[in-house]
Amino acid sequence: MNSAKESLRARWLRRGLDTHVSLPLFALLLLVAIWLVTFHEIDAERQHAQDAAADSLHEMLGTYEAQVARSIDGIDQTLRMLKYAVERKGPLGALPELGREGLLPPGVVFVVSIVDRNGVTVASNPRALSISVADQGYFKFHQERDSGATFVSPALRDAANSEWHLHFTRRLDDVDGNFAGIVIVETDPAYFTSSYERSRLGERGMLGLVGSDGVVRALRTGDKMSFGQRLGTADGEIENQIGGKYSGISELHGIALNVLVGLDEQELMAGFERQRREKLWEAATLSAGLVVLTALAWLWSWQGARSRARMRRAQETYAAASEASMDAFFVMREVRNGDGVIVDFKIVEANVRAAQMTGTSKQELCSTTLCQLIPAARGNGMLKGLIEVIAAGGMHEQEWQNTVPQLRARWLHQQVVAVQGGIVAIVRDISERKAAEERMLHLAHHDTLTGLPNRSLISDRLEHTIAQARRNGGTVLVAFMDLDGFKLVNDGLGHNAGDELLKVVAERMSGCLRESDTVGRFGGDEFVLLLDEPASVVDATPVLERVRKAVLQSISVSGQEVQVSCSIGVAVYPNDGGDAGTLLMNADAAMYRAKELGKNNIQFYTREMNASIEEKLLLLEGLRSALDERQFRLVYQPKVDLRTGRVFGVEALVRWDHPEHGVIGPDRFIPLAEESGMIIALGDWVLRSACAQNRAWQRAGLAPLRISVNVSPRQFEDPQLVERVQRALADSGLTAEWLELEVTEGVIMRDLQQAVAKMAAVRAMGVSLSIDDFGTGYSSLSALKSFPISTLKIDKSFVRDLGRSSGDEAIASSIIGLAHRLKLRVIAEGVETEQQRSFLRENGCDEMQGYLFSRPLPPEQLALLLVAPVIEAA
Repeated sequence: MNSAKESLRARWLRRGLDTHVSLPLFALLLLVAIWLVTFHEIDAERQHAQDAAADSLHEMLGTYEAQVARSIDGIDQTLRMLKYAVERKGPLGALPELGREGLLPPGVVFVVSIVDRNGVTVASNPRALSISVADQGYFKFHQERDSGATFVSPALRDAANSEWHLHFTRRLDDVDGNFAGIVIVETDPAYFTSSYERSRLGERGMLGLVGSDGVVRALRTGDKMSFGQRLGTADGEIENQIGGKYSGISELHGIALNVLVGLDEQELMAGFERQRREKLWEAATLSAGLVVLTALAWLWSWQGARSRARMRRAQETYAAASEASMDAFFVMREVRNGDGVIVDFKIVEANVRAAQMTGTSKQELCSTTLCQLIPAARGNGMLKGLIEVIAAGGMHEQEWQNTVPQLRARWLHQQVVAVQGGIVAIVRDISERKAAEERMLHLAHHDTLTGLPNRSLISDRLEHTIAQARRNGGTVLVAFMDLDGFKLVNDGLGHNAGDELLKVVAERMSGCLRESDTVGRFGGDEFVLLLDEPASVVDATPVLERVRKAVLQSISVSGQEVQVSCSIGVAVYPNDGGDAGTLLMNADAAMYRAKELGKNNIQFYTREMNASIEEKLLLLEGLRSALDERQFRLVYQPKVDLRTGRVFGVEALVRWDHPEHGVIGPDRFIPLAEESGMIIALGDWVLRSACAQNRAWQRAGLAPLRISVNVSPRQFEDPQLVERVQRALADSGLTAEWLELEVTEGVIMRDLQQAVAKMAAVRAMGVSLSIDDFGTGYSSLSALKSFPISTLKIDKSFVRDLGRSSGDEAIASSIIGLAHRLKLRVIAEGVETEQQRSFLRENGCDEMQGYLFSRPLPPEQLALLLVAPVIEAA
């Protein structure tokens, strides 16, 4: 959990440090600072402007106060001189005296008047209409009291002076101290505001006099002159009503007047406002520039961050993929010398697989160079190859067999891609794939059982050897070998025994040859020997003879000693053929000639041998149509009871009446039919024909006979054998007890369990079974007792030398004794002499067949034989 929190904190810290995140924050802080400074400066400027305005107001108020005080003082001096002159000269003589003295104020500005105690103007300067001012406030003020002070009336106008004037008055007393009138000095209210200066007070400044009664005596605001309005007299009320924040009022000493000065705040703060706007504009401009620059920088940074993120993700993906890959990754940067020539490659990145392949750690791997890791790279072309890849560019790949000990693999596949300033090498260990390919290649060219070269490899080597011999003028000997008796072992002892036999024979043949020679298995029990450059045919003969003798030696397989031989046919290049196919074909023909000559011998090819092959091919071609063209017929060899001499049965034997070659014996065409598979149809025809003939004899009134039909190996393996027998019996109407099937030991021993089951099925129908050629195979005596058979037939090879060979006599007598102990009947075939018959009869043989009694006969002759008097065959 703590690790997750730390990781999360680190991720947020890393994200905070990213420029596209920190830059806006920094810009925001900068904006705040700019505006804080700006507002601070504005506030400071405002305060400075306000202080300056206050100072200016205070100065102007003082100045104005002094001016008004001087003016009023002058007026008051005039009033005092008038009073003194009136007291000394009387109301009518005062003005002239002052006039003469030049003490009267200018009449343009001031009007000087003297009013008696009745309120009538008695003198004035300039002269004006005498009027009564008894009802005026200033008159009543002095009439009612003796203040001793100058009274200033609000602006008034009267009949003597239609213009608005301020009246400055002072009381006149008689000698008794009683009210005697007043003296007046009148002046225009604007007189007190004439000092208004635009340069100092602005367009909307204020300058004026206000009485202590709150009535404005004179007030100028800009160009506007006013008076008579009332202002409050309470403390501060006048300031609030006339000026606001930048106005001031000051009471004049000794007179009930206040001077008033007001300054327009907008005009006072105009400079400040201009500076404020300038500062705001500057701040706004700076902020906008900062925002724009920040936006551009952020966009650039964001794009960069995205690129870095994509690159980081790509690197993480690459790292994850490379770490999980079974291939080794090497990222290498070129190392150049002072002349700019690449002299090595620095390994800058590698994955775990690369470390495993080189047997070092990633840290050590990434701190070394190619030539330090593999010193042999300079000499074996590895470094040169990588430099060539950089020069050529693109991607290059190759497979190579590793010879450097630093790489732990036998076969490697590499992909090298040139990049800026270096290369990326992807190396894969393909040792297992190569081994598998080698195994597949070996299997494709070698026999899986014996390990010898197979047909394909033999053909290739033969072609190659022929080509060499053709160039060098040499010879090539090809020997085609076929094992004699292998089929008997394979059928009798089973396929495992046959396979074991083939392996032993292959080892023996290989041991007889030179390393330059070749022995291969062509298929089945066929082998091919390839002798390269024999000095002569005569020189090759001892080698072939050694092979023949080696094969002939007895072999122990499946616990039994067996012996096989081999028939060898030899063809020699260039005399017997110019190509592999011809040589093999002619060697095969020579091998068949060896078979025909009794097997276990060596035959060299002659041109006449092809004639027998051609004959064989012609027979095979004719065999395909012989059944349809009814060229086969059956002959029947009688079987005779040795005790009674009575013919009790016959064996059906097939003959082929060839339209060109005459009668052909079964030994010539039965093997061909077996090889071509036509034995199934031919055997079925024989079975059906034999059953039909036996039934025909019965219908003709002849004594019932048991007719024997041979079953070939392929017929016996036919899954439909039982059904075929049933159909033959059903179609012919023959009772099953009059049919006997003869099978050989080898057929039964191929698959003993299945063979016994099939024989039981046949026996269950009532059909008899006998084992043909008993003693030539490898029957298991323990299994013999389980065979559902009734008869054993002694092979003619043991009968041929009876009376001359004690060995054959011992075998024959043993078979007879064994059969009787198993409660089986015994029949000997191939009996041709009286001596043979005597031996068989004396040793208890039950039945016989052979030329001694009768050759195989056509059905008509056999019928005549059967109706003839009983022949004494015993």
